[in-house]
Amino acid sequence: MQQTFNEWLHRLAALVSLVSVILIAAGALVTSTKSGDAIPDWPTSYGALIPSYLAGGVLIEWAHRVVAGILALLVLVLTTILAFSSVPRWLKWMGVIALVAVIAQAVLGGLRVLVVSHERVQEVALTVTKVSHPDTARILFAVAHATLAQIVLALAFAIALFTKPLKGKVLGAECEVQEMGGRKGETILLRLNRFRYIIVALIALIFAQLILGAVMRHMEAGLIIPDFPTSFGKIVPTFGNLPFDPNNPTRMTYNEFAFKVAINFAHRVNGFVIAAVIFALFWIVRSFPFVPLRRLGNWLVGLVIVQIALGGLSVWTELAVPVTIAHVAVGATLLGLSVLLLCQTFAHSRLTLAKGDER
Repeated sequence: MQQTFNEWLHRLAALVSLVSVILIAAGALVTSTKSGDAIPDWPTSYGALIPSYLAGGVLIEWAHRVVAGILALLVLVLTTILAFSSVPRWLKWMGVIALVAVIAQAVLGGLRVLVVSHERVQEVALTVTKVSHPDTARILFAVAHATLAQIVLALAFAIALFTKPLKGKVLGAECEVQEMGGRKGETILLRLNRFRYIIVALIALIFAQLILGAVMRHMEAGLIIPDFPTSFGKIVPTFGNLPFDPNNPTRMTYNEFAFKVAINFAHRVNGFVIAAVIFALFWIVRSFPFVPLRRLGNWLVGLVIVQIALGGLSVWTELAVPVTIAHVAVGATLLGLSVLLLCQTFAHSRLTLAKGDER
């Protein structure tokens, strides 16, 4: 009975992870089609739960809200079950943090809508954020909203791993009680600890990359550098002499143009740094006797290659919507798999080492 319960708990956590990725992809669709302001009110949609007109941007934004509602409900159910289950306290708190994050994410999404359409909210937002223009406040709320989405996803992936059934208990509980011993186990444990630092660095790089991507999308800077892999035909753009058109239709200043170029270029450079770290991890993980780690390493390498290709296609297709959505979704998946890799190192520190010594 307990084993069956743990299996369903794990499946629920895995479903939360999947819906988190879908929600991030839906958010990318909203941004790519500029549908974020298609419904001017929140939490209702034109004063109703279901708007009378469902087409175009209204349909896209409303569907995004529906997926967000489904995710919030699933996280609430998962957190409640974790609270009353025989899982470690830290795993219960992980569920609570995920619930708080998903609620905050929803509120920020609502504020991003209302800061454009509601005068009173706009005034308060400008006062709190200390910015002078509503569009800047909109971007801040949108980026914070996107950032929390990635945090929820990372927590969901971690909970999914640690609720994985193993010998009648969840993996998280086993990690606390398993003993390890032997010189070989100690050597591998030391290497795992060092390996963990690299994974943490990778997670930080990917998280920063996702934030840069969110800033770039919401500032509409995705095509500010029109070529790839070069930047204005060079490896590094000449920031002192950028090809700026003072008669541009958006009335963008040179400083605004240079800032967007800097964000875009930083996103590109960080992407290649992430790829280098992933290839290094792939090489290192081959030396460990743990199949799950090697499998995750393979997935990370494959996805980062796909991600770089999607980044190039985004430029070459002038931000075609399907390509942009895929690029955002793969980026989120890379973060989730990196978190899984980190969690697996903790799991193997407690579980597999002892078995390796017995052999």
